[in-house]
Amino acid sequence: MTAARARKSGCGRTLGLLAGLVVLFALAAGALWFLRVRPMEPPRATLVEPADAPATPVPSPTAAPAPTARPPASVPADFEPAGGQGRGAIAVVIDDVGNEDGSLERLARLDGPLAIAVLPGAPKAREAVALAGRKGWDLLVHLPMEGASGPAEPDSITLSDDDATIARRVRAAIGRVPGASGLNNHQGSLATADRRVVRAVLSVVRERGLFFLDSRTSAASVAVEEARALGLATIPRDVFLDDARAESAAERGAPEALATAWTRALGLAASKGHAVVIGHPHAATIDFLAASLPALDRRGVLRVRVSELVD
Repeated sequence: MTAARARKSGCGRTLGLLAGLVVLFALAAGALWFLRVRPMEPPRATLVEPADAPATPVPSPTAAPAPTARPPASVPADFEPAGGQGRGAIAVVIDDVGNEDGSLERLARLDGPLAIAVLPGAPKAREAVALAGRKGWDLLVHLPMEGASGPAEPDSITLSDDDATIARRVRAAIGRVPGASGLNNHQGSLATADRRVVRAVLSVVRERGLFFLDSRTSAASVAVEEARALGLATIPRDVFLDDARAESAAERGAPEALATAWTRALGLAASKGHAVVIGHPHAATIDFLAASLPALDRRGVLRVRVSELVD
């Protein structure tokens, strides 16, 4: 190869290299231009709520709907507040039913959810059972138990009874009030404060599949505590509607005491979700309830059976 041809070949390679560099530069420049002018897709970022705003979940097409507000835990979940007010529930229990004092005729005037607690040895216990059946009311055995004062009912449960005697008496009392779904104590300020006696009573209540309402005739009662330890459905009384001492102390007697106790029950129902009220079949009490129970609907307070509140 001559020197001239060698020089010409070297120049050709140099020009080819330069042309390749120019092409690469042009491609790089074109790519840069494309990236700069192409609209960018916004990044997928997690939404952050302002610190002082409540957290709002982003809805998902497959997400389940948010649960609706529920009534207080102590009120059954399927209850709907009357009139949308949501002022709790009241369960009324009438004690000492079954005596020959005209009380059954007075009670028959009442309507709506109620419970009657029938004294097993009362002369009209069977008629009281039939009344509860016709009305669709809760029926309770009103079990006589030893109190600190007052005359004792026949076959009362006493501190001196052994466990076998207590069991026999409780079974007999339940047998005299057929169809009862629960049991509560009549008197019993001493007996309900004694754990052995309470356990002996409640063992039979559980055996028969009943619930227990503690009338709470004494603040020393251990009945609810023991019932829960046994896994028994139970609830305590909240308000005595016609307490004799309150009526004697009230300036206007029974009407004033009844109204005061009822107001307290309404307040408890609103604050904790329910109130269990115990009254007696006195004429003044039945007249008061005949006027006050229908008014609960207008107030937005639920009228329920005590059996619907036990836990």
